[in-house]
Amino acid sequence: MRPVLTDEEVAQFRADVCRVAEVLFARHGVEGVTMRQIAAELAWSPTTAYRYFKNKEEILAAVRAAAFNRFCEVIEEAMRSSPDPRKSARNVGQAYLGFALENPDAYRMMFDVSQAAVTGNAELTEALARARRGMVAYVAPLIDKGILRGETQALGQMLWASAHGLVMLRLSGIVADDTELRQLHERTMSALVRGAHQGTASSRGTSALERISPAPARKAARKIP
Repeated sequence: MRPVLTDEEVAQFRADVCRVAEVLFARHGVEGVTMRQIAAELAWSPTTAYRYFKNKEEILAAVRAAAFNRFCEVIEEAMRSSPDPRKSARNVGQAYLGFALENPDAYRMMFDVSQAAVTGNAELTEALARARRGMVAYVAPLIDKGILRGETQALGQMLWASAHGLVMLRLSGIVADDTELRQLHERTMSALVRGAHQGTASSRGTSALERISPAPARKAARKIP
């Protein structure tokens, strides 16, 4: 008779499977990995994984859900990092880049797989919804303070799409290094914010764009027509 695992042991088992599967999927592609290979990496029998995952697709969904949740924790922590919405927004941007650069395999797994795989998997559906909420939530205070003008959802998705595109250029090697990525990110976000802010200047002549953008980005922003 098989021993009954505690909830904690089941959670650890699933986490171990996801950890190993993430590496294998990144190395060989989803199609190039079998349940037997995943079990072998953990020194388990081929049937053990089937006790808690019905197939490889369910493991893939769990891997992606875990990656999205780790990503969300980083973004949510950055959002809470400052009561100033401008500083919070800057921190979210830096946290986004940091997560992608430190977890390239997980980042690719999150976004490179067809979203059709989300259908029917509650864990992945909720993790993706959490990410969508987080990537627009930090925009609302900027609008409330009059720093940006527009619809929260649309602005959040626009900024997210821009950051994602830059990250993928870096992960593909088109952007040469991390420093160039961060510079491009600052300039791109500055240009987008410039188009969305209210355009009012402070008594010192500093625009809303410049107040939200890091110092290096301010210089770049002034060069943008």
